[in-house]
Amino acid sequence: MHCASSFFSVAPDRISARDEARFFGLLKTANNTFKRTEPSRLTAIDAALIETLARYDSPIHAVLDLGISSGVTTLELLERLRATGHEVQMTGTDRSVRARLVPLPFGCQALVEPNGHVLQYEVMGRAVRPWARRLDRWTGMHLVRKLVEGQLRKPAIAQAVAGQGTEVALISPRLRENHAFQWLEDDITRRSAALIGRFDLVRAANLLNRHYFEPEVLRRAVGNAIAYMSGPGAWLLVVRTHGAADHRGTLFQMQENGMLAIMDRYGSGSEVEDLVMELSSG
Repeated sequence: MHCASSFFSVAPDRISARDEARFFGLLKTANNTFKRTEPSRLTAIDAALIETLARYDSPIHAVLDLGISSGVTTLELLERLRATGHEVQMTGTDRSVRARLVPLPFGCQALVEPNGHVLQYEVMGRAVRPWARRLDRWTGMHLVRKLVEGQLRKPAIAQAVAGQGTEVALISPRLRENHAFQWLEDDITRRSAALIGRFDLVRAANLLNRHYFEPEVLRRAVGNAIAYMSGPGAWLLVVRTHGAADHRGTLFQMQENGMLAIMDRYGSGSEVEDLVMELSSG
């Protein structure tokens, strides 16, 4: 199920978390990041969060998950919250969600972002990566890719930019079909009026960090995440995974005066903890 045409044509209940990880792990976006999200990556953080919510008797109804990538961990959080009594409606955002599956000459296809960046070619029912690995020179894959790019790249881009082919959402089909979920394409560095003040819980997992953003851009992104909180009693979770069991994050809650308080830390805490506190104090 590595090919986009197969992946998007199968019923969601026939797709496993492993299928999703294998498919999305091969997609490299225009901003040089992968759509890969490992299943159960944030299980321990989810459990700690839910325990804290129970301790403070804090019901959660509206959740915003920022930078969801393929949405695998978003689905896990949604299911865990609902299983513990929270009647959650989840909104997931990412900078790049939409793509087009376009038909090409010789019976081939391509999965292409709206800006023309090719995510995958499909040749004779096999997926061909448009990006290179060092191993490719030993396997001969670099020659295959060169031939495919030479024949298919221009028509793939032309069709996608023209809006031809079939639009698909680059998120877990299991999440996409969940009645309690909606997705939005959104850039966290640009404040969205439609999201301000709406959410009881805002999660930024592996997004708000100094590796991704320049200082002033990061400052805007953190300020936007705070602005999307619904008010006193709302929660903000900022966490980054450094290894399979190395989570460093901070859980904040908005107080009656509009400032945030640190309610819990995971590992050594979030690397942007001080920035969150500074911005919440006005």
